[in-house]
Amino acid sequence: METWDNIAHQIALLAIKPEGGRVRRRADLALATAGGALAELALQERVSLIDKKVHVHDSRPTEDPLLDTMLRVLAEKGTRRPYRILDSARKAYLNQALSELVTHGWVVMTPGTGLRRDHYEVVDTERLARIRATAESALRDPTGVPARAACLGGLAAEMGLAAELVPDLSWRQRMSAKRTLERRDWVVKAMHDVIAARQAAAASAAS
Repeated sequence: METWDNIAHQIALLAIKPEGGRVRRRADLALATAGGALAELALQERVSLIDKKVHVHDSRPTEDPLLDTMLRVLAEKGTRRPYRILDSARKAYLNQALSELVTHGWVVMTPGTGLRRDHYEVVDTERLARIRATAESALRDPTGVPARAACLGGLAAEMGLAAELVPDLSWRQRMSAKRTLERRDWVVKAMHDVIAARQAAAASAAS
């Protein structure tokens, strides 16, 4: 992994629609980038899941703003279940990952006017191709890929990107891969739980 290129950045790049530069599912993207930051801390062995709660083992600054934002959230919230951490953190990540893509020169942003949203053009297409290939590999082989790929693929699936990434797979195959990645990665499972809880609340309010 290159400096300033963590899972949070990767999922943010995947969320930009190739045609038109629209950012898909912003609410879920905020959640996914928070998940990407938490996953990076886990991969660096700074945090871990113990008795179904997130424990911090190393709270020193990382010099990566996305990761340090998550460390601050963890310091404020204390030891909690992963889905509660992500639900608390998502507001902090609503625009941060996207703005960093622009800062690092991977994306060019054109401000929206009137009712039109901001437009994002990915200029580092080679980076995006590598990220897409990693996510695709997880959706095709959810049990065999490395942990980093499993997390990225799982977050992408929770964002609803599986049909675009692996269009040749059937709906059943994509759903099977999504469920496998949820079981394999606790951060992906946490994102799934937040989305499911939000959908259940909306359904209850509508009934």
